[in-house]
Amino acid sequence: MSSTVSRVLKIVLLLAIIFLGYFLYEIIQEPIRFEKIKTERYTKIKERLEQIRDVQKTYRSEFNYFAKDMNTLIAFVDTGRESIIERKDSSFMYYNETFQKEMSKDTTMVRVLGYKSVKESLFGSDFDAQSLRYIPYTDNAEIEMEAGKIEVHDLVIPVFEARAPNTKIFADIMKEYDQYIDNSYALKVGSMTEATLNGNWK
Repeated sequence: MSSTVSRVLKIVLLLAIIFLGYFLYEIIQEPIRFEKIKTERYTKIKERLEQIRDVQKTYRSEFNYFAKDMNTLIAFVDTGRESIIERKDSSFMYYNETFQKEMSKDTTMVRVLGYKSVKESLFGSDFDAQSLRYIPYTDNAEIEMEAGKIEVHDLVIPVFEARAPNTKIFADIMKEYDQYIDNSYALKVGSMTEATLNGNWK
């Protein structure tokens, strides 16, 4: 074997080793990169969903039900007022027909002292209420939301659910990282089937 051929083979072998090394490095680094992207996006989206939950809780305290759509919720943040409530425990005497005597009954007195801006109370005056509509890190993909009522032990309870599906969260990198993305999963707060306001990541 001539020295020229030997030199060429060594160069080819070296290039093959470099290529294989880079290929193995990429195989190891790809899931690590995705986890970093996922953690960053999920953190901001969880914050957004928690903001929606905070507004919905305030909305329910005013109207006894949840806002059914994002337009209603955003308008409530922009122009809505939250009641300033004073609650005072009290009691009064009443005549009990069963026991044929005066008895004491506890009660709570509720008084509206005034009102405050929902936006300023929850977020501050500079908050852009329209941002509640969108999933962070997307091209204005919208959060899905619905509200209604369910019956639990003969009680009718208002419920709502806000969702950010993986298919929207990772739409821009779906082809690159499709093997690591669960297309059936969505970050969400609340539930349309249970009386809960928790996020499904807790």
